[in-house]
Amino acid sequence: MRWILTPMRFPLALALAAGLFATGLPAAAANHDTVVPSLGAGPFRIACSNVAQDAALIAQSGSNATDFWEGRPKDGQLRYITQVLTAPQTAVRVDVAVPDQSSIYPQFAGQSVVHAAIVCHPTPAANADPDYLLPGTGDRVPRMQPAGSLPKLLGAAEYFETLGMRSEGRTGIAPLPLIVFSHGLGGSPISPGYLQAMTDLASFGFVVGAVFHGDPRFSRIRIENIGDVAFLFTNFDQFVEMELMRPLSLKAFTDELLVNPGFAPAIDANAIGAFGASMGGQATMNLLGAKLTTSLGLACRETTRDPRIKAAVGLVPYAGQTFLPSFCDDQSGAEEVARPYLAISGTADSTAPIKMAEQALQRFRGTRYLLALEGVAHEFTPDMRGDVMTWTVAFLHAYVGGPLAASVTSGDAAARTDLARLFRMAGVAGGPGEELRIDVHQGPALRRHVTPLVEFHHDGTDRYYLAPGEERAAQVDSGAAGPGWARTGLVINAASLARPPRPAGRLPSAAVPACAFRIAIADGPESWFYTTKPAECEAVKNQPGWRYEGTAFHAVPVDAAGRCPAGQRVVHRAYNNGAGSGAPNHRYTSSDSTLREMVRRGWADEGPAMCALP
Repeated sequence: MRWILTPMRFPLALALAAGLFATGLPAAAANHDTVVPSLGAGPFRIACSNVAQDAALIAQSGSNATDFWEGRPKDGQLRYITQVLTAPQTAVRVDVAVPDQSSIYPQFAGQSVVHAAIVCHPTPAANADPDYLLPGTGDRVPRMQPAGSLPKLLGAAEYFETLGMRSEGRTGIAPLPLIVFSHGLGGSPISPGYLQAMTDLASFGFVVGAVFHGDPRFSRIRIENIGDVAFLFTNFDQFVEMELMRPLSLKAFTDELLVNPGFAPAIDANAIGAFGASMGGQATMNLLGAKLTTSLGLACRETTRDPRIKAAVGLVPYAGQTFLPSFCDDQSGAEEVARPYLAISGTADSTAPIKMAEQALQRFRGTRYLLALEGVAHEFTPDMRGDVMTWTVAFLHAYVGGPLAASVTSGDAAARTDLARLFRMAGVAGGPGEELRIDVHQGPALRRHVTPLVEFHHDGTDRYYLAPGEERAAQVDSGAAGPGWARTGLVINAASLARPPRPAGRLPSAAVPACAFRIAIADGPESWFYTTKPAECEAVKNQPGWRYEGTAFHAVPVDAAGRCPAGQRVVHRAYNNGAGSGAPNHRYTSSDSTLREMVRRGWADEGPAMCALP
């Protein structure tokens, strides 16, 4: 259909008639409305790679074991875990090549810096390797890989049997999703709390690999010093070098794992995600495309990106302070992040303030969620574990992969089940109070039989418009709808056909036409209205001023309770109550948090309008 934008006069009284649009709608139905049980340990037995250490050598040095794990120097002497490993040929390590750019790598430009790592993974139930007792803390590394041996990897048949699925014909090693894990500033993967988080994740069927960042080797600034402006001013170049080394080492580590003869067979190279705590949360955002603040004057610079990372989770993620945001001035460097991200932040966190994470996520262009844990500071405590792991596992299964890497982009049944679960989650039973402050899902674009509805906003009049299809969106970009329209970055996926072919079982067969209407407004841009309800379509056809433009797209209608099929999101329609020269305008959103914001701004929630494809 060709779009012709012909000006029309709009009588002010017609704004009152917009109230008919809300008639006959079911009660408002939120997408996230279910409190789910807290997850316990996953079904898989866990083993980890070799990190055995020489306790006598540690004692002789006069340092604690954690000094070596975390890279803290003593008396001017370097301390790092590679110095005390008893089986260095078995342990995982990677030599990270530092770019020869002394302006941003003032200490290590052009050098190679060794990084040790640990990998925890599902292992056969028959694995009887003993746990390793870590020196100093007494924590245990489960079924640690013996020196000189290959890791004991889980077979595909046992993987499916453990999940209660058919295993006939399953042979070889199970290729599992990889989660690249980044600990907080000054910590290590085997410091208290981090090892538990790694093994928790691995028990749900992920291979989890973590680098020992050894941050003090690059900068002695600890996260509690970041608010000290004078301290930061005199040491900021070293702090930036440390920040840049984190995504650089994580990418190099991923390169190594994918060719490592011991672990590569257990990894699905098409299903890689990331998990970062505190400064590790910032590093995972960098891997997804966020630029970094590299001067106190808020200079902005690219960091290492890794396009293999499909989605990431940040636990109390560090996104800077008000006077020094992590991602450039006003977090503008976060605008290129277009892959899914879940931030789990505490409302009482002054070290990594939730407002800075929220500011960054609002800049993201892709799927993003922000979960606020009430009263939680910069910590990971036992009472948080259920909330953190339940949300993290649901998110990673949905956007990275579940059973043998089913993900939203693959379109298979397991992925739709994982998405359906995440789309309904509002909280986890027990633990701290929580609020899903941001819930924006952006489905994969440019798929067969899918029409992306691209959202535009007109700053001058505060009006919204959904352009059906990229071709139409490109016309709006070029000014076909008049000046002043700009993409918001939000997209809703609708169907392009009434009854899409079903051989792959990936699209609904119940899609119906969406009627499109346009009204010209004397003092500003035009406004559009869509409905999938036949009665409402006929009613608007009889309203003066509204021009019927036929079927713009197809969509699955909500049911009588305002619900959508599992794995799809409810799209709500908000009405501006005729604000802005008395001109009616509607905004369509599949985000509960966006709808709440529109209502806060004085718009009316007209209820569920249709369903969005994942």
